[in-house]
Amino acid sequence: MSTQDTPQDRLRAQLQTTMGRIALVFAVVVVWLVDFALSQRLVNNGGITGNPREAIRVFEYASTIAFVVVSVALIVAVIARAHRWMPWLLLVYLGFSVVQVIVNVASLLATAHLQQSGGGLTGLWDVGAIYLMSVIVFTFVYLALDLTVKGGAFVWPARDGEEPPTPNIVDYLFIALNTNSTYGPTSEVVMSRRTKLVMALQVILAIVMLAVLIARSVVATG
Repeated sequence: MSTQDTPQDRLRAQLQTTMGRIALVFAVVVVWLVDFALSQRLVNNGGITGNPREAIRVFEYASTIAFVVVSVALIVAVIARAHRWMPWLLLVYLGFSVVQVIVNVASLLATAHLQQSGGGLTGLWDVGAIYLMSVIVFTFVYLALDLTVKGGAFVWPARDGEEPPTPNIVDYLFIALNTNSTYGPTSEVVMSRRTKLVMALQVILAIVMLAVLIARSVVATG
């Protein structure tokens, strides 16, 4: 394998194809839909109240504006064939999504006292929804980081005598799920310091979600 034929190079080449560009835009749409749907449900169904509710509204509007801006920029980049800007545009938008995850998790803490005793486990849907949102957002964050970090953010393991595989969405989903379970990556080696910081943030958020889930489960079944 030549030094120019790395997993990052092959992944970037795939995103320069028509299907790759469509997939990049699709990723932005999926993340925005998850953000928007969860925020709407939390606010409209009383899962979040008071100041946290207003904070979510603010970030919902900011996220929507960022989505429109990034989508237009991606379309321009596709037309102009400015391929090197596309992963960075995705990363900028994902930054807004990560902030929204942080706001949602903070809202869980701020409204934990509202859980009613004996209300059953169905009242914990918001914790599960935010957990799922965290996994989806960080899946695409790790993909964007792997594309933008020089040399790639991860070292992908390979069988003896074989070249490292070209990563796909399943690989990044696997990393996000493991990190959200506070186990961290089990086979991939993290080479980027900024990616390590992002993983540390995801682990902290996951621990907070787990603590809220346990506390509210005790109250709900009490």
